[in-house]
Amino acid sequence: MGEVYDLIKKFHLHSKTHKVQDGGTEEWVSLVLREKYWDDILVLYANNALIKDFFNSKSDQEREEYLIFGIACFTYFVQCNFTGPPIPKVIDEFLAKDKFKSFDFASRLAMNGEDINVNTKNPALLAVSEFIFDCCVVNTLVNLWWCCRALMIHQDVLDDLSPSLLSNADRLHKLLQEQPLKGVLKAELNTELAQMYLKFRHITKAQDHITSACDVLGLAYDFVGKLGKRTKFQTDELAQLTVKVTLADQDEIKRPEIDDIVVPQNFSLNDDVRLDQVTFSEESDSAKLPNAEQKLILTIIRKKMISSPSDELQSEEILPFIEMILSQKNTYTVRVMALLLRCQLESNNKRTIERCLKQCEDIISNFTKEEPPASNRVGDVFGTAMLPIWKVQAEYADILLNFGLVKNSLDVYLRIQLWEEVIICYNILKMREKAAEVIRQQLEVKPTVKLMCLLGDATDDVTCYETAWEMSKKRSHRAQRHWGRFLFARRKYEECIPHFEKSLSINPLQANIWLGLGFAALQIENWQTAATAYRRYTTLEPDGFEAWNNLAQAYIKLGNNRSAHQAILEALKCNFDNWKVWENLLLISCDISNYSDVIRAYHRIIDLKEKYLNVEALNILVYSVCNDATDSEGNSARKFLQKIRELLGRVAGLYPSNGPVWELYASLAPVLLLRAQRLQRAYRGYTQGSWDKDPKTCLYVLNVCRKLGDVVLEEEIDPANTIISSVKLNLNAATAAVKKHNWEETKELLEEVSNQLEQIVEKMKKAKVAVKIDEVHDDSDNST
Repeated sequence: MGEVYDLIKKFHLHSKTHKVQDGGTEEWVSLVLREKYWDDILVLYANNALIKDFFNSKSDQEREEYLIFGIACFTYFVQCNFTGPPIPKVIDEFLAKDKFKSFDFASRLAMNGEDINVNTKNPALLAVSEFIFDCCVVNTLVNLWWCCRALMIHQDVLDDLSPSLLSNADRLHKLLQEQPLKGVLKAELNTELAQMYLKFRHITKAQDHITSACDVLGLAYDFVGKLGKRTKFQTDELAQLTVKVTLADQDEIKRPEIDDIVVPQNFSLNDDVRLDQVTFSEESDSAKLPNAEQKLILTIIRKKMISSPSDELQSEEILPFIEMILSQKNTYTVRVMALLLRCQLESNNKRTIERCLKQCEDIISNFTKEEPPASNRVGDVFGTAMLPIWKVQAEYADILLNFGLVKNSLDVYLRIQLWEEVIICYNILKMREKAAEVIRQQLEVKPTVKLMCLLGDATDDVTCYETAWEMSKKRSHRAQRHWGRFLFARRKYEECIPHFEKSLSINPLQANIWLGLGFAALQIENWQTAATAYRRYTTLEPDGFEAWNNLAQAYIKLGNNRSAHQAILEALKCNFDNWKVWENLLLISCDISNYSDVIRAYHRIIDLKEKYLNVEALNILVYSVCNDATDSEGNSARKFLQKIRELLGRVAGLYPSNGPVWELYASLAPVLLLRAQRLQRAYRGYTQGSWDKDPKTCLYVLNVCRKLGDVVLEEEIDPANTIISSVKLNLNAATAAVKKHNWEETKELLEEVSNQLEQIVEKMKKAKVAVKIDEVHDDSDNST
């Protein structure tokens, strides 16, 4: 195990020792400029058949030198594209030599028909380093870890997710799981693997690695409420949500100190009302977090942002984590990512958007500053999911656009060549023809599939998509995607589906296209395609309650009610306060006899709407109990008797004049007298207004009367009880009213109720006779 850790330190796999260059270290610059290494690798790069023999012929020491050369190339690539400051000009000049021009490294890095971003600098450094990590094996763990890092960076410089890279990530992940590691190194590897899977939206796998890292570091967190003030004019302290983080005392884990370096400024809010952050009456009792734990918390934040709905609740949960990190000493990359994540959360709030702008401007300016040196920046890139510089600039432009500064955002988009956003800005400025002009100019410089598709978007010319498809030799998912979107926007749902399906067959990691395909399929009632599309979408974007809801609808149409039930439960995790989703749960739970969820959903709907009536659902519950049916899990419905009584009591209280509710409520009455009283409430509910003019209502009334007759004719009911005379009046009035109309459909039931009425009268007469006999006996006793 000791040898493994020595190798890890030697090859800069630990963030503390990962100080591989500082932008001016002659040793590292001269290493990257070694002509021999480049000549050897370029020959192998052009002829893969020579790779195995070449590296097998080298000594261990020589292979290590090649690997260190690859690490140097890779870290300079990360420096110039992710962290700054600019790499030494001599490297740029070296890579501009003629011998490199015959190698199209950018095309080599293209994946699944998707080119790397046009802003990517020095792609040769990434291409060569990936090649070395994969082929020049020095140690399995070392090579796999660097391959994993290179894969993450490779995905970041692509505009779309790559299925090929995901497949390679799964392969690397499986091999890395077999490697012996413990302590902080194991936690850092798990953190980086979690960040890798978050890039591909694989939440479950990411969560497994987060859990593993938390266990290794002994890190636990919990949300707590503390008294505090949020605004400047707040007089009384109120309960505020905060997070408490604890670290277990683990002596075997060495936690290095964080160096004092220059980091981007954390700008204050400077709002007239809101405080910069919540002021608590008690000091925070959270632990001081070392660097590995801070990166793990950032990973937890990213996971929450991806897997939970983007709403106010999400911000309330995540901001305490960010504020806790920013209140402590940070490395450069941790500070930058914490600030960027806060900007993403606050960019749509009018009180915080100004700070977001200042913060992004400051971060962007830091990319060109010499302090801190690159040696203090690169090490944490992989554990924090640091964004490429142009993506930070794109976020800044997005904030400008939200702020209403369209021309300013347009300038940024033009500079970083985000043509889709350029089209949006020109549309807002009502200069659509200008967008097409700009794209045509770029096509003259270098025609690409992407630009041709965007020209189609700007001109509404469908032939552009056809041209793009042919340009890609029928391999571009982008061409089919834009083509399908064009038709989808014009509600040509049946026509757009084949294009979406073709695009997804090439690259299935396009969440929005799965969503569009699902919606289009719903519109033309293609339920199987809709179910497949929404199911795939929810694996990539699990926080969309509408997608889960639509997935449930498709399952229902396919007759798969149990899967629909599960989909609705997932929808509720995303939006707990939408009564329509709860109603869907109630309805589907009725269909599959999940009585527990029927009761829970009904109560929740009432909580949200204050009043809600679904007699059919209540009828299913009452019928199941009265007939001792079994629920979806094979349990007797009798176990829900008390809960159903409570639900009916609540509904009856909300609808005191509703006949059907009281009739159902009476069915569950524990004693006969209470049942009779509830049936009389049902009778009063049914007999409102001109009820006797509708034969259907007459049947309801007569049915209640029959049930009343059955109750009072029971031997258990005392003939002297006043309830009998009351019921007699009910039956008398009902039969008299119904007889006036002589409805054909009521004759049989009317005769039955009339017979019951006669029996009730007879029972009352017997009671009177019994009373007179008792009185005679009393008189004779008195005379005696």
